[in-house]
Amino acid sequence: MPSLGHRLAGSLAIVATLVFSACAQHDNGLLPVSPQLVAIPDRTPPSCKGQVNKSEYATLTGNLKTAGGSFCIPAYGGFGGDLKYPSLSPSIQLTVSSGTDNFDNFPTLGSGTPIFYLAFSTSGATTFGKDLKSGGGLTGKQIVSGQPYTAYGEATVFGGKVKFGPCYTTATKGKYGGVIGGIGALLESEDIPFKVSGIIEIYSGEQTGTQC
Repeated sequence: MPSLGHRLAGSLAIVATLVFSACAQHDNGLLPVSPQLVAIPDRTPPSCKGQVNKSEYATLTGNLKTAGGSFCIPAYGGFGGDLKYPSLSPSIQLTVSSGTDNFDNFPTLGSGTPIFYLAFSTSGATTFGKDLKSGGGLTGKQIVSGQPYTAYGEATVFGGKVKFGPCYTTATKGKYGGVIGGIGALLESEDIPFKVSGIIEIYSGEQTGTQC
């Protein structure tokens, strides 16, 4: 039976907007700048449309488009972002649940404590293409640009466990903090013959010699 994949690659382009306020000159001095004139950017990733918030995690269910696209990562604990995925046939429904604590008694796949848990389940069988578009990824101010992070994964198919990964990647800069890009690359060219569920765990540091 094929594994769910083993690569995590790509990056999110740097997107940041700084808004400056102007001050007027009066005689030989400068008027103070009103706090209302200074726009402070929101550094928290926005919630996904339709996500359901629980005390320990957030979850979202949606249909994957056959042409490929982007699936929103439910915002939780200062993390968020989006998951790019390649084309697929047929379309399936995907449920993703995200959290910063072990909200469903997941196994510890790496060394230490994960900074983020991304649980998933599919509604049925499908085959993914290899036309994944760049961009997207897990983002948050807790992720440090330029630092390595390691992804471990495990799927459950009819009670059997299938591990994929680990591999590491270096975070890049994004609008809401660092970005761990290309998580959707785990799906490229994969044939999923049954309903599956599983977990992807993100750890700080380089815990393997395999680069994503």
